[in-house]
Order: sequence, then C-alpha cells, then structure tokens
Amino acid sequence: MNPNYPEWFLPVSVPAGATFQFKFIIKDAAGHVTWEGGANRTFTATSNPTGTSDTPVYTWQP
Repeated sequence: MNPNYPEWFLPVSVPAGATFQFKFIIKDAAGHVTWEGGANRTFTATSNPTGTSDTPVYTWQP
C-alpha cells in the first residue's frame, strides 16, 4: 500500500518540452484491470532541460 494513499506519485524522466498522454488504471488483487474513462490526459514537461514539472492532482474519470 502506498503511504500516501489515495494520492500516489511516480517520478519519470522525459525529454525537455515533451508532451505525452496517459490514463490511470485500477488493478485488483486478482489482476483484473479497469481503465479510467474519459479522454486521455495530456501533459507537457518544462522546456528547461534541468527543470522539473509537477502534474496537478488528478481525480479518477469514471
């Protein structure tokens, strides 16, 4: 269990200025995966090659 449940984070490295799309999933103990609904989320990293970007806090899309 994540110590900050239900708010989790995962640091990732992407190229400066990169735009990417993502969705969240829920995986139960039996291994069944449920994808969140709605459109893909989009995020663009900072263009500063030594900078960091934090995404906003997201809410599950049913």
